[in-house]
Parts: sequence; C-alpha cells; structure tokens
Amino acid sequence: MGQGGDLRPVYQGEESKMTQHNGLTWPIRLTALTVMTLGLPMAAAAQSAEEMMSSRLGTTDVGPVFQEAFEHAAMPVSEEIRAKAIQCWNDNQCDTGTGGELTVAYADGFGENVWRQVTKMEFIMQALTYPEVGKIVYTSARGDAAKALSDFRAYIAQGVDVIVTFADHGEALAPSIREATESGITVILHNGTVAGTPGEDYVTNISENICELGKEFIRAVRTGNPEAKAIAALGGTPGNPLSATWQGCAAEEVATLDGVEIIATEDTNWTQEGTFSAVSAILSRFDKIDGYIYDYADGFRGGVRAYESANKPLDFTVALRTDEQGLFCDMKAAGNPNFKVFYSSGQNYQARLALTAGMMAHGGAEIPANLDVPFSMKQATVDQCDPSLPDEVSVSTLVDPDTLRAMFK
Repeated sequence: MGQGGDLRPVYQGEESKMTQHNGLTWPIRLTALTVMTLGLPMAAAAQSAEEMMSSRLGTTDVGPVFQEAFEHAAMPVSEEIRAKAIQCWNDNQCDTGTGGELTVAYADGFGENVWRQVTKMEFIMQALTYPEVGKIVYTSARGDAAKALSDFRAYIAQGVDVIVTFADHGEALAPSIREATESGITVILHNGTVAGTPGEDYVTNISENICELGKEFIRAVRTGNPEAKAIAALGGTPGNPLSATWQGCAAEEVATLDGVEIIATEDTNWTQEGTFSAVSAILSRFDKIDGYIYDYADGFRGGVRAYESANKPLDFTVALRTDEQGLFCDMKAAGNPNFKVFYSSGQNYQARLALTAGMMAHGGAEIPANLDVPFSMKQATVDQCDPSLPDEVSVSTLVDPDTLRAMFK
C-alpha cells in the first residue's frame, strides 16, 4: 500500500478494556498478556480490526496507518462514549472529557446529506478513542466556497492541532490549507478531493483510486447488462473534484467500447431531491437508459422515485460508490430482476483513516503523501435490506448500530 515511514507500532494481540477518566468511561489498550493476566475475555469488541478490514477493504494486507486506524475503530463503545459522540454530533463541537490537550477539527465542504453526517460521526467516534484529544470541532461550508475559506481561517485563528477536510472546493481552498500547514497545523484530505500538493501543502491525501472507480462503474454496468449502450452519469455538487475525476475516467473506459456512450451528465447536489430532478430531466430527453453511474446510493433513491413518477420500469443497472441500504430495500420492494445494483463501499470510514494519519503525523511519524484505500465492486442483494436499521445507513460504516439508531431516530 506504500504506507512506509517511521510509524507508531501496532501491538500484537492488543485488546481493549474500559477505564474511568473525568467521569467518563474510555477504552484503553492492553496487550494480550495483560488481558489474560487480568482474567478478562479476549474478545472485547463486536468485530476485530482484522474482521473490519477484511469486510470493508477486502484485505488485511495494509500499512501501519490503516492498521492503527482500524485498531482504534474496533475499540468498544460504552454508553458514556456513545452519549458523548451524539452530543458532539448534534452540537458540532464538544469537550471530550478526557482532559486531553489536543483539538481536532473536521472542515466539511458540504455536510447536508446523510452520507456526510455519518462520515462526521466516523470522525467524532475515532477522535473519542484518543485520550489526548480534549476538544472536537466541526464545520460545514454548506457548499459555499467563501464559507469554506472562512472556516479554515477560523481554525487557524483558534490554533487547532489537526484538521481533517473533505475539500469540495478543490484548488480554491489550497491557499488556506497551505496557510494552516505553515502555521503548524496538521492537515489531511480524504475521499478524492485535491487542493494543493500532498506531502507539501498538507500531510497526505487518503482515497480510493477514484479514476479506476469510474472505469469500474462502466464495467459493473456491463456486467449487469452486457448489452448496455446508453449510460447516464450523475454527480454531486456542480464542479466538485470527486465526481469530475471519476466521470472523466468513466468516459475514457467508454471510449474503448464500441457503441457505448454516456448520453447525459447531471448534477444532483448529492440529495434525493436533486437526483429526482436530474433523472426526471434525463427521462424527458431519452426513451431508454441502460445504466446509471453515480457516487451516492442514498441519493439514487430519488432516481427510483423519478421512474415511478414517470411510470417507467426499473429496467437498468446502476453502479454506485456508496452503499446506503435504503436503495437495497427499494430494490427488494421493486421485485424487478432487471433492476441491478452494484456498489463499491460507503467509504465513510475514510474520515477515521484521515484522523489517525493526522494523529500519527502530529506525533512525529512520517506519512506518505498519498494513501490508497482498497476497493472492489459488488452486486447488492435484497438480503442487505435490514429493517431494524435506518434506510440511510451504509452497510460498510464502522459506526455501530446503536449509535446509528440514536442519530436517525
């Protein structure tokens, strides 16, 4: 994975137990020998780090940053920590109660959909596994570049220690990111956004291979329907670098296939309402679409409604980046074998990877300028619809079910 460097070691046989600090219960890390000596059970978490990596990444052969991040993600969640996480999530800032000296910040370019809110919680819950973190802060620019710049300036003025950002506004944000780095703040980008030069203007960029993702979208549509010719591409906010990158590479893949064409490209603002409007516009212009490619599964539920409103059958394959289960429930309800859904991973947990990289870098570790997250396309099944969880939940999120229910009750 190219994650070399003088990194903090991952302890073999590590387990977690809970300790009291400032009135809250927090996980601490114990070696297997210590756990056995205390007579505690060896399995302290619902899923081990290795199980999490295997199910989300498809491999456990990853470098120290990812190993460390998943070790923290696998720590048990007490009721006190869950309550604190919900408080942080609702209030957009909180004192963690640990007495830690570090302030960690999440600068979101756009936070107003379910995927972003779950990603925000991933960041918060990861931060709560570090006792040295005493304060967590969050801002959303709400898609406004000027506010994104203002948010960074505010963090610089506050003297936060680590900033994780989904840099929706791309190069427009680069000067502020550079200024934060020059002021001594550790800055990490994730999920395919780029603003400046990784390794120079900020510590590292964490992402899947977004270009390859676009190509895999086309291959997945053709797997679902080998005769697919007419494909529509949907993106998020206008001009965002994530959608632009994979769409460009999807076009490159289409160029290698005879008779296949991306016949429409529409923005959705990553909302169901925006997707309903985008797909409705496409259906008003074209009689038949063989496939859709998009980076937001929950948003595509609006596309399903557009077909229902137009009284058109769901006879197409859709290839998606994320994996919110509501769309899988829609597929189950439709009962149409011609409606096929392929997905990669929700990637909400990239916020955890980014924070861990930031904490390690802040502690003096050398982090590579780019960290690639493994991914693979998978076909969804109706069994992945779980009525006990909110529709908005990504099947790959590392946020535990009880916390998700509390978020979306």
